Amino acid sequence: MKKLFQLLFFCLVTNIVFGQIDYSKNGQYEVNVLEFKNNLDTIRNRNIPIKVHYPLEKGVYPLIIISHGAGGDWDTHFALAHHLATHGFIVFCLEHIGSNTKMLKRSIRIFKNLNDMIHDGEEVLGRPKDVSYAINQAIIWNQSNESLKYKIDTQNIGVLGHSFGAFTSMVIAGMKPSLDWLEPRSNYGKGLGNDMKDKRVKACIALSPQGVGEPFFVKESFSSLSTPLLGISGTKDKQQGGLPPISRYNAFDYWSSTGNNIFIWLSNAHHLDFTDSDGGETHGINSRNRKEVEKVVRATTLLYFNKHLKNDNTASTLMTNDGLKPYLSGEVNLMEVRKK
Repeated sequence: MKKLFQLLFFCLVTNIVFGQIDYSKNGQYEVNVLEFKNNLDTIRNRNIPIKVHYPLEKGVYPLIIISHGAGGDWDTHFALAHHLATHGFIVFCLEHIGSNTKMLKRSIRIFKNLNDMIHDGEEVLGRPKDVSYAINQAIIWNQSNESLKYKIDTQNIGVLGHSFGAFTSMVIAGMKPSLDWLEPRSNYGKGLGNDMKDKRVKACIALSPQGVGEPFFVKESFSSLSTPLLGISGTKDKQQGGLPPISRYNAFDYWSSTGNNIFIWLSNAHHLDFTDSDGGETHGINSRNRKEVEKVVRATTLLYFNKHLKNDNTASTLMTNDGLKPYLSGEVNLMEVRKK
């Protein structure tokens, strides 16, 4: 009995789950938060609020930029941002002012507001530019901000987004948006938009990555993917326009192969399960299996960014059906890991 207690205690203090490190648990670093509410991109006359989660300990840490979904804000992924920061990343949570919570609630017609913002050409094509602007700011703050000075590894940058943010991340990774559904139609035409890839980004993650169809991508959009991309979705993750969850799964067939692309398909994962504002000032809508999905998301995002931003190849062995099995729980008890 004493030996069993000692083993359980050892597993607890070292964050070990089923014989391996538990990557879903917070890491060793104490984290602080900074708010930059006014960051004017003078070229576009657009403000880009940024909330920064960063380790207090001295050191140089890779940068991760998080893009929220339609109707979200800079706290939509507060818990995930905090988790990544405790493991030695500096995390910039953006707020896209043309598709944030304020815009969603600007009238009682919430569903119309949501539909308008994901078809708004200025917003659809502007979001990736917000990410590139944030990278520029990181370079500036790394030289001038008292709290962040010399702490940001601007040579190792990742981008993560959910839903509309997934689209943003996918475009940053090299996929080309479709112009077919953008409003006003007379301004944008049809076909594929321009390449908006940011070459400074080494890896991207898309939670609820879009499939083929309105309002973001056509089949031809995916072939220009050139930055390693991790996509995570699930069997209850409906897409815009009434498209079924399987459309997200099927789209992986059209992704170009970088040799480092991964798609994870979870049983009973709903769209809002991929958000978690716990710890932030604002609170999102409750979702049925958020706790179970977030356990997988925290582990896989950490592993993927560790590999591509810290040269830790642990992900190569653990990003498999067997390697990720310990993170399954409740109704989220099955997964398929696809690679190309």
